[in-house]
Amino acid sequence: MLSASTIRTLVFIAVFFGVMSVSFLVEARDVPEGAVATKPNPNVFVGPPAPTATEVDLVEIPNGVASWYGGYFHGRTTASGRRYDMNELTAAHKDLPFGTLVRAENVETGDAIIVEITDRGPYVKPRVIDLSRAAARRIGVAVTPVELEGLTPSALREFYLDNDSTVIGINAEFEFVEVPFASMKNIRSFKTYSTAMKTRTRNNMVLVVLNKKGKPTYLLGTPAVETLLSNRASL
Repeated sequence: MLSASTIRTLVFIAVFFGVMSVSFLVEARDVPEGAVATKPNPNVFVGPPAPTATEVDLVEIPNGVASWYGGYFHGRTTASGRRYDMNELTAAHKDLPFGTLVRAENVETGDAIIVEITDRGPYVKPRVIDLSRAAARRIGVAVTPVELEGLTPSALREFYLDNDSTVIGINAEFEFVEVPFASMKNIRSFKTYSTAMKTRTRNNMVLVVLNKKGKPTYLLGTPAVETLLSNRASL
């Protein structure tokens, strides 16, 4: 003969399955006739919102005419002490601190490039910046009006003074954007801005950070969320 506890267990199981059967029948009646269950789309991102790029405060630089310099100066020592390479993304400016990154936009075409200030010049009015040959070719500059804005080493240090979660990056449109460092992967380090840029592809972003000595250094990373590459910052 079954014990009282065994009988109570059997009754509970019977009631449980009875209730579940009724609920399944109710749900089945609510499904439209001919409805087909959909499979999850692997191409649709499901999860927390993607991190977005935001604007970065840049130093205003007087606009004017850009020119370029090449062959005669190639291989010579610049005012910063670095050897000039006309195939790198550098430029000369009369008074911007060495290491400043300047975004130069061709007013006529809208094409833009970011260069590092490593030399002094130009000294011919009304020219305000001398681009390397490589930079000038990228945006179609001969003697051409440009709009300028820059990121100086002091502004970079100010940015990172109380900031340990986001970094300054350069996106595919050669714009400065602020992105969460945690959103980057495949990080690599480079000694110079130009070296990082030579290695960069459309899927990479150059990150401008500070080393232990407080000097600008450059990383190359891949955004975990692809939309970060094309987010435009309203500067």
